[in-house]
Amino acid sequence: MISEQQRPSYTKEQISKYFDRLKLSEKDQKYDVASLSAENTLKYLALLQKQHLANIPFENLTLHYSAHHSINVHPQALFTKIIGDNNGRGGYCMENNALFGTLLFSLGFNIYSAGARVNLGGVFTGWSHMVNIVTIGETKYHIDVGFGGNGPIVPMPLEHSGIVREHIKPAVARLQWRNIPGNTDPNQRLWVFEHRPDENSDFAMMYCFAELEFIPNDYAVMNYFTSTSKHTWFTRTIVVERKLLDEAGEFAGQLIMSDRDLKWRMHGKKTRQIEFGSEKDRLSALEEFFGIRFGDVERVGIQGLPSEIKS
Repeated sequence: MISEQQRPSYTKEQISKYFDRLKLSEKDQKYDVASLSAENTLKYLALLQKQHLANIPFENLTLHYSAHHSINVHPQALFTKIIGDNNGRGGYCMENNALFGTLLFSLGFNIYSAGARVNLGGVFTGWSHMVNIVTIGETKYHIDVGFGGNGPIVPMPLEHSGIVREHIKPAVARLQWRNIPGNTDPNQRLWVFEHRPDENSDFAMMYCFAELEFIPNDYAVMNYFTSTSKHTWFTRTIVVERKLLDEAGEFAGQLIMSDRDLKWRMHGKKTRQIEFGSEKDRLSALEEFFGIRFGDVERVGIQGLPSEIKS
């Protein structure tokens, strides 16, 4: 378990390296948001979220390409892996959101994190996902940079209005304050993040979360199950995803790798696909399209796993 201690933060030098990874221009590199108005604080939060989604992938490669097949979610370990080592890496939900949450805390945002349950085929998992909640003025915002393809792309206020928010067109998203399938108490309510791929489709529940603050020991338990259980798809299947921006800097699509292929999806339509015939093909694609590079020890870590591509 993680011992009780002061919340970790990043130094100015670490933040500078993080900003470089996010490809922030010099004018957008703000090290303290305390002097910003509420409106400008929200705009800056949205910019940081966008740049994170476009430059740091959602991926579970450590569970397949490593000697230890284990995940460390301590913020300093995450900084070394994703930012410090300069090898193109990202992480899965608790990695990306813990890293991003620590950056926001270090910049002076009023932030805490909460656990979430993911909807898999109409059944909600136990607490297996992590989101951040940022308070600006009198409003709380739901922030997530670790869900992958259908996850939110903008800060979403915790409001009961159910207003539809932007996503990669033609998709949209919304938050609903509602009961979920599986609850025996009809009066229970959770925030439910819903995604709709286009106007001809229905909204689908992606995950739900409460406003209860989770502490590091909660994530230690969650991360252990998620990264070790044979019943989670993370341990059986490879996934790598990052968002694509157009020339105007707006969200336009996604680059998605699964076990045996790499797909480009632009505004909801597949525009290109590459099939892998070998591990060499997949490793080459990781380096060419994501900038992810592995050493010899990491490369052989996948041998014998279900996710290995056997030529």
